[in-house]
Amino acid sequence: MATIVHNFETPRNIFEKLVRDYEQLDMLVNGDNIFNFVSTAFHMQEWIKRSPIYNTESVKRLVRKASHDKYIKLCSDIVCAKIHYKVVIDDPNLAEGKEPDFGVHPEKSDLDSYKDGSKKFKFLVGHDEFDPFEFKEEIKELYATYFKIK
Repeated sequence: MATIVHNFETPRNIFEKLVRDYEQLDMLVNGDNIFNFVSTAFHMQEWIKRSPIYNTESVKRLVRKASHDKYIKLCSDIVCAKIHYKVVIDDPNLAEGKEPDFGVHPEKSDLDSYKDGSKKFKFLVGHDEFDPFEFKEEIKELYATYFKIK
């Protein structure tokens, strides 16, 4: 019998979860997956602040940079219910009024549909509109800068 353990003890574990949430959004863009990604991105700072690595100047700079980042601020506002969001997907292959089954992975990933233009994606936060793929990329790269070298 094999045992699988998902360990959440370090900021690296949370960064790895952020990457998995990022990849999940490549497969399927929906409100739940966006919220999972946003929540992980927001809470990453607390995990870093409460770890021994926070004592280094480079990590303190990362946390300062993250706390001033416009996308991390949006994550904070969403998680703390200060602002609401919507995910809008224009899918010409979906019959009018028919809701897709978000519990099933699509035959073609949403990232592929985004790249070839067969679907259009909007991430609406308050009165602002964002490209969800650019949004998640900016956040992942913000943290990846640190975790790539550590």
